[in-house]
Amino acid sequence: MHRIHPQPIVMAALLAMGVFAVNCSPVEAQTQSTTQCFSIEFFYDSGVNDAAELRAALEQFADDRGGLILHMRDVGSDESVQQRINLIANHFKMSEIKLPALYGLKYVVADIKSEDQMRSRLREILRMTAYVRNGCPHCRDTKAFLAKYGSRYPALEIVYKEVITSAAANREMQDVVRRYRRSAASLPVLHYCNGLTIGFDRESTTGRKILQDLDYWSRACKSQKKS
Repeated sequence: MHRIHPQPIVMAALLAMGVFAVNCSPVEAQTQSTTQCFSIEFFYDSGVNDAAELRAALEQFADDRGGLILHMRDVGSDESVQQRINLIANHFKMSEIKLPALYGLKYVVADIKSEDQMRSRLREILRMTAYVRNGCPHCRDTKAFLAKYGSRYPALEIVYKEVITSAAANREMQDVVRRYRRSAASLPVLHYCNGLTIGFDRESTTGRKILQDLDYWSRACKSQKKS
């Protein structure tokens, strides 16, 4: 997995291509009646492999899961699609992105071999894991915050893992922290959008950051799920 460190020029270009939208602040989000759907891009080359089975499986996954907007990108039929995938590869400092590939929520999944692999990685991409401790006041506040706003993102799965009573959860948290070269100085540790948020201050600070992260990779849901 690769982490994205957004650069203004690159992100401006991604926004200009019409996939992601800058959304409202958390205060505005609280009063908003719309839900947010995550954008998932699927890249393939019809000149080599039309990936029909994978595309059908992706559409079925989106129908079952809900809360997703799919973008089917055929490199073989549109030069701008090749330019876009090159831009993404450059941003991740990858020499190339082997197709078929998925892109969304700061993740690139390249060279997809099977429907099962694609579904497994999608479930990972759409998961927020919160490492918490019983009795921790910041963990309690995090749970209250996510209970308040989590339903705004119907495709998001929120999983809580107790790191004191579960040695396996603690080891997993330590592995995740090392992977991102961070130091877990406090709890909770939130793993989502291919990054970490460590600790929770209050809704207006840490909560604002979490919603900004999620809103960046989503837009208001519409009845149309693919484009």
